[in-house]
Amino acid sequence: MLLSLRDIRKSFGGVQALRGACIDVVRGKVTALVGDNGAGKSTLIKIVMGVHAPTSGKIVLEGQEINVANPESARSLGIEAIYQDLALVGTFDLVQNFFLGRERTRSYLGGLIKVLDKAAMREEALEVLTGRVGISIGNPYANAFVMSGGQRQAVAIGRALHSDARLIIMDEPTAALGVEETDRVLAIIERLRDQGLTVLMVSHNLEHVFRCADSIAVMHRGEVNAQVPTSEVSRQDIVTHIMGSRAVG
Repeated sequence: MLLSLRDIRKSFGGVQALRGACIDVVRGKVTALVGDNGAGKSTLIKIVMGVHAPTSGKIVLEGQEINVANPESARSLGIEAIYQDLALVGTFDLVQNFFLGRERTRSYLGGLIKVLDKAAMREEALEVLTGRVGISIGNPYANAFVMSGGQRQAVAIGRALHSDARLIIMDEPTAALGVEETDRVLAIIERLRDQGLTVLMVSHNLEHVFRCADSIAVMHRGEVNAQVPTSEVSRQDIVTHIMGSRAVG
């Protein structure tokens, strides 16, 4: 087990957003997190990422209870999140977005002069994208504004892989994408699973969930009321759980 959340509770003033949520994320598998709007999905992943502190409960990573104080702490633990806005700078090209805050430099005159090593960064970025993500960006000098939605998603995924993430959290990875781009992103998620990467995927689209996920955790009113292997349930079963029916056994 890579990540376990146990009895996670979170209140915002008088509003109880999470009511003892529990979920297991298995190493090398894709776990889907589903539920209606307001079920608590975003709050739960933001607690894993250190955006919110839980009111109570335990976060266990590889058997050790951890405290995720902030997003930087999460990244230092190997947890990366790819949100719907992707956190790409529209006016930056592939290299600038890929190495944002982690730029490579070359030194001259005994270290007195340092310059960005753009050629090495570009080669490294393209190697990750073509070799691990399995996608071609086309023009690596183009800025993110002119990239397709699938290409931007691939850059964000590649950046997470390049940082040696142990867990990649994807928040609605196919939102606002066309049919072809959606298929490309889903193929990337399947490729990551085949490489043994661990993914926690938040999605409203059950077709996409059943295509990519090994197990499905269903949230309802701040709780995870079912977590089941994808192969053992139907879409109607998941819809029933989304509406509030608890798993038996």
